[in-house]
Amino acid sequence: IASETCEELFTPNSPHIALALAGADIITNGSGSHHNLRKLDARLQLIMGATQKSGGCYMYSNQIGCDGGRLYYDGCAMVSVNGQIVAQGSQFSMRDVEVVSATVSIADIRSKRAAFSSRCEQSASTPEIPRVLVD
Repeated sequence: IASETCEELFTPNSPHIALALAGADIITNGSGSHHNLRKLDARLQLIMGATQKSGGCYMYSNQIGCDGGRLYYDGCAMVSVNGQIVAQGSQFSMRDVEVVSATVSIADIRSKRAAFSSRCEQSASTPEIPRVLVD
């Protein structure tokens, strides 16, 4: 499991690329992404793309509600696996809390990754990412 921050998803060299090549099966993103017209579509494309080429699971959560000023956070948490959205929350929900869950097969992720020989070659040459081992 690895994590990237809100805006990193939108950058050209997003951390999820190196993290997935280094072996992270699940990438999480706890976001504070405010609403803009058509921004949800951009998020969907980026999140599906994060797992389409390299396989994996991307778990995205977003704040919901108003910041008390001019920004509104539209929620819409989602889970993408191997390029497909498998669970998606509401956009503009009026609930205080919304939980989105999905059952994910790590075996399916690793099978997709093993099917691409060029991905395996890139993964083998990826610099080591610092890890925290947990029992």
